[in-house]
Amino acid sequence: MKKHPDASHDVDEPRRDFVRHGARIAAGAALAGTFGLPWLFGPAARAAGMPPPETIVRARRELILFHGQSNAVGTGGRPALTLQQIYANVTFNGGVRPGTDAAAMTRLVPLVESDGGHGTGGEVGTNACADGLVAYTETIDRVPWTAQYSRYSAFTGAEGGRPIGYFATFLDDANPGGYQGWLNNQLRLRAMFALMREEAQRDGGSIGWLATTWQQGETDSTGLSETRSSYRSKLVALERAHWMKICQVELPEQSWRPLWIVGQVCSHNSYGTSSLAFCNPFIALAQRDACLGSPYLRMANPQYIFDYADEAALGQPMLHLTNESHRWQGRYFARAILQLIHDRMAGVPLRHPALDMIAARRVGPRDIDVVFNVPAGVLTIDTRWVAATRNAGFDIRDAKGALVPVDATDDNLIAGVRVVRSDTLRLRLKADLPVNAEKLSLGWGDPGETHAVAGRHGGPRTNIRDTAGDLDAYIASDGTTRPMHNYALVSDVALT
Repeated sequence: MKKHPDASHDVDEPRRDFVRHGARIAAGAALAGTFGLPWLFGPAARAAGMPPPETIVRARRELILFHGQSNAVGTGGRPALTLQQIYANVTFNGGVRPGTDAAAMTRLVPLVESDGGHGTGGEVGTNACADGLVAYTETIDRVPWTAQYSRYSAFTGAEGGRPIGYFATFLDDANPGGYQGWLNNQLRLRAMFALMREEAQRDGGSIGWLATTWQQGETDSTGLSETRSSYRSKLVALERAHWMKICQVELPEQSWRPLWIVGQVCSHNSYGTSSLAFCNPFIALAQRDACLGSPYLRMANPQYIFDYADEAALGQPMLHLTNESHRWQGRYFARAILQLIHDRMAGVPLRHPALDMIAARRVGPRDIDVVFNVPAGVLTIDTRWVAATRNAGFDIRDAKGALVPVDATDDNLIAGVRVVRSDTLRLRLKADLPVNAEKLSLGWGDPGETHAVAGRHGGPRTNIRDTAGDLDAYIASDGTTRPMHNYALVSDVALT
């Protein structure tokens, strides 16, 4: 056992090595070691017309805030998996889920997960995110962890089962007030900043707010509280409010906006066919709309790639990730954060870290070329991890979102999907494209499949990924490796 000079207790060197080499253990590790994964972390597609965000200034202690509802508080994540601190990252003495208990927010302690604290969860993924960021910095930027300037604090400001309005503040910019979830999170943030500032004054360091991760939307997906447009507007407004009403007030020395990174909700079909959300992922689409339309918000990954907890015995749909999935989601957040740090340090617009449709173009009466933003490597159609779904997730739809059929007996107009270029797929149709076909959807869900399912085995998903995982892998708690491929977002684009 070795002890880091900044750590308050012993750290597990074998486990640190286990995490550190996650980016090198997949096939192609020699290439990763030699070239530092340049194609994985190099420039990717950027939003057109977006001004460059402020250049980031790193601090000695930086906050990563997990935010949202149940999946951001670790519901479904029992038992907790990450029980040891291996780097110098910290959280509240009451754990990563302090609630609003003042006694749980009086000092900083090593960042580990637990089954305690407020809420019903276990593993949240805060440790996997913070530790993953250290490991990626070591592997990609070639800075040994003991020499890295920034260390991280992390906790979750999420509260289970809440619509986005519960967290939001839509008063004018000069008014610091808001709804209850906003006030609760403001309380936690102020407590964390006070502790971080005490540490900085004691050690001669500096503090910053690096990033907020967002996992939310299950409640709003039922169709009873938000529309696609209203959710998009509220998510954009919520990021802005955190910057103007908390960061600029509590951290006036920070001149740049924290990153805001979304894990796309993909559980809408788990409510079943009686739900307005069935095969209608308007909240997932709204999250994508917000990230495409803002210079500050970005999507890390879709969550259908994970395993979900089966909560049928509790009379609940499949909404919550398993403990392994929560931890893996933290690793996806870590990779996206470092990619966006690279952009901020260079003073350029933030890339889009996720695999996403850009355009769908008619190239013949029965052929459509679909162009993607491909973060790493090349497009691939793969059914080994995510179970096969019809047309790899594609459907042709009319202006109202209804499927465009071949005829009265066949609602599937697509005959086949194949890769034609590194960033392009070609759809072959069974008949000439009808005049009412106006958009292409991806990952909305197959109405013919079993309902009340979410995740990689069923429910809304795609079989389209890049090859990022050829050189980057997550090590699961059982020691197995899982490629960190980027899978395509739930999305839609106009047919042109």
